[in-house]
Amino acid sequence: MFKNEYLRFLQTLNAKEVPSGVRKIANLVIEHLDEIHPLGTAQGKRAKKIAELASKNWDELSDVIKDIANDAGAIDEVIKQLKSIKVGPFRGFSKEETLNLYSSLVLIYGPNGSGKSSFCEALEYGLLGSVEEAQSKRFANQPNYLKNAHVNRFIAPVIKGVNSKDEEVLVLPNDSLYRFCFVEKNRVDSFSRIAAHAPAKQTELISSLFGLDNFYDFVKNFSREIDERHIDLIGKKGLQLKDKQQELNVHELTIKDNKQSLIEQEGLEVELAHKFKADTTFDQLIVMLGTEEAPGEIQALEVELQNKQPLVTGLTEKSLEASKIEVESAHQKLTAKLGELADASEGLSFKQLYSALLDLQEVSKEKCPACKTPLIQVEKNPYELAKDELVKLGHLAQLEKDREDLETEFTKAIMPVHRALKTCIEQIGIEGEVNSLSICLQEDEAKFDWGWWQALEPGSEDIASHWYLLKDQVKKLEQRDITVNKANEERGPKQTRLTELRKLREEVIALQAKRKTLEEGIKKAHAAIDAFDEENKDLIESVEIEKDIIQTNQKIAASYSDFVIILAGYREELPGKLVADLGELVVTLYNGFNRNDSPKDLLAAIKLPLAAGQRIEIAYQEEPEKFFDALHILSEGHIRCIGLAILLAKNLKTNSPLLIFDDPVNAIDDEHRSAIRETIFKDDFFKEKQIILACHGNEFFKDTQQLIGKKAAQESESYKFLPQVGENHVQVSSFKRPINYVLAASELLKEAEYRDALMSSRRALEYLSEKAWSHYGKHCDKADALISVSRRAPNAPWDLRQLVDNLRAKFTKTNAEIPNKAEIIEVFKILLGPNGQVPPWLYLNKGTHEENDREEFDHAIVNTIVESIEKLDIALS
Repeated sequence: MFKNEYLRFLQTLNAKEVPSGVRKIANLVIEHLDEIHPLGTAQGKRAKKIAELASKNWDELSDVIKDIANDAGAIDEVIKQLKSIKVGPFRGFSKEETLNLYSSLVLIYGPNGSGKSSFCEALEYGLLGSVEEAQSKRFANQPNYLKNAHVNRFIAPVIKGVNSKDEEVLVLPNDSLYRFCFVEKNRVDSFSRIAAHAPAKQTELISSLFGLDNFYDFVKNFSREIDERHIDLIGKKGLQLKDKQQELNVHELTIKDNKQSLIEQEGLEVELAHKFKADTTFDQLIVMLGTEEAPGEIQALEVELQNKQPLVTGLTEKSLEASKIEVESAHQKLTAKLGELADASEGLSFKQLYSALLDLQEVSKEKCPACKTPLIQVEKNPYELAKDELVKLGHLAQLEKDREDLETEFTKAIMPVHRALKTCIEQIGIEGEVNSLSICLQEDEAKFDWGWWQALEPGSEDIASHWYLLKDQVKKLEQRDITVNKANEERGPKQTRLTELRKLREEVIALQAKRKTLEEGIKKAHAAIDAFDEENKDLIESVEIEKDIIQTNQKIAASYSDFVIILAGYREELPGKLVADLGELVVTLYNGFNRNDSPKDLLAAIKLPLAAGQRIEIAYQEEPEKFFDALHILSEGHIRCIGLAILLAKNLKTNSPLLIFDDPVNAIDDEHRSAIRETIFKDDFFKEKQIILACHGNEFFKDTQQLIGKKAAQESESYKFLPQVGENHVQVSSFKRPINYVLAASELLKEAEYRDALMSSRRALEYLSEKAWSHYGKHCDKADALISVSRRAPNAPWDLRQLVDNLRAKFTKTNAEIPNKAEIIEVFKILLGPNGQVPPWLYLNKGTHEENDREEFDHAIVNTIVESIEKLDIALS
């Protein structure tokens, strides 16, 4: 059905100023519907497929929307009535069956699973060209759903009908003409659960009520747009070229920046050259500083400063003479002191003796260490004597100390001379020869005595003497020190100059490296620019070709987005269009369904949701200006009544020739079944329509047969589908006797089956009595007495005779103008008789209950009873 709705959507594109691209996309979708429909928004599969199909031949796609008004599946005039259907193999029908439908009412009874839905789907396929249930169960290929599983094939049903000229014609599928002919229990059942949904879902469920939920899903599965995930909208080649061109821009920017940097570089070079010397160029600076190939000032200074200077010895002739004087003075003092010690040599011996004696005191405490005489026997203690004498000889210790100090002083005085000697030996000498002073060199300081000094011949003017040589060499070193010190003073500024020049050279090298980098960058950039067009020749050509493709792809994407917006808009407006102007008719039908309710519960108006977010609102006749949310105050059964009323109102509003019910028992609660039957079969709404009803409720089927009356039941077509036994096929059978009690009684009378005729007559009277009660209640005056009947128990049935007698009495007493009152009273009188123990009332009881060996029924009396029942049926119809 979604396809048919999509085709109707296509027609709206002709009625608007719709861009050509949108119509192209719309045509592409219908052309490839089988491929596109199974795909959804997951991973953009549907959008990707549409993009793929559109990009193949966009320019060749037609933007002309085909008019389906006179499609091959349409006919010029509406069918007045269906005449027959030939079905099978199809769903549950494994072989061909032909059913006669040539009646204004076709009733089919069958338990669940007997094949009623297969029959209704055959009608749906034959009239609409598709079966909604197949789409709901995700059968992309409808034949797979429609084929009979046992024979593994299906043949399209053949439906024949009668047109307005009473001509038999072949009925061809036409969704526009027959889409509102079907009333399915699933749709009403789904509608009844509307209260569980948010308001935004209510308009969606209105569409579901009309079998358009597949169309809703179909529309919902279109992605909002086609983007880069689905089709190339930017141009990969173009992006590649653009990236390369950005590289080109980088090269041009490199040239510009490097040239600017070179100008700045020249300023830095001039500044650096002037830093070396005014009016000097950078190139001149490089030459002056020098290079490896042409050494300059830096190399000259490096060579000069790399030459090692002699050691500054610090020796002078003056210091040598001073050392000579100090040595001789120290020796003179030492000689004098030695003389003093020589004069006191005797005392010195005794001092040494006494000191040695005291050193032995610890060894020989009790005896004299010399003679071994016990100390107690000696005249004078030797140790005490030694101590006393040492005190007397104390000045000798000072003399010895002075001698030692003078010897040290002499050694210290002679050391500078020895160091000068050693320095001369180290610094003066011809390579390969030993300095003649080397023989005077003494490593052991203990040997620096007066003899060593005398060997130098100090003060001698003999050129061969050691002293003269030492003095001469000291003079030479002193002169050399002067020269070296002067050279060292000149070396400092040169070292500073070299440091400055090296730093300058580093700056020059940095500027040279920077210039080289800048110039090479410019060179490479020029080379890249010159080679760009040639290197990217193929890419540039591809981009030119790609431009047309991208332009087309962008048209496709834009057209697709517009298409989805328009399609979604159509879907949003669809519920409003479906229920537009139905409110008054829905109210009338709803009140008919609830005719047995209190007047205050009947509706005055209803507002159906025409846009997302709107609710179903109702107003009662008691307060017609006050509207309520229907979902808050109505029971599920009453909501089902509204759903059914909407479907039937649409059927009436569109002048659909047929009304087809697929098992409505499940869709209608027990409370409303009777009133709904009356609305459909007794009220005038559907008198001009052919009604086809299939149901599994035996009692519902029976009650319908009673309601329509004998005449309608006689003119109707009735079938029963039996449970399958042995054969995998829908078992189609006709009723052996009518279900309508009045008609059954008449037929049985003709067949002389009197007992069964009377049984059917009693059943008819039971039904017609309650119908007469309703007839009386509908037309009597308010002042008239009420019908009252007693029961034997709360759940026991009415006493039929008492009810009939009460009805006769009330119809007789009332002055109200009750239609067919006289005929009704007359029938009741005949059937009641004088009492219940004589015919005809006795026959009604005897024919119903079993009794052995009773007398035969009189044909005339049975005939009277049956004729009376027929008259009552006619009077109440």
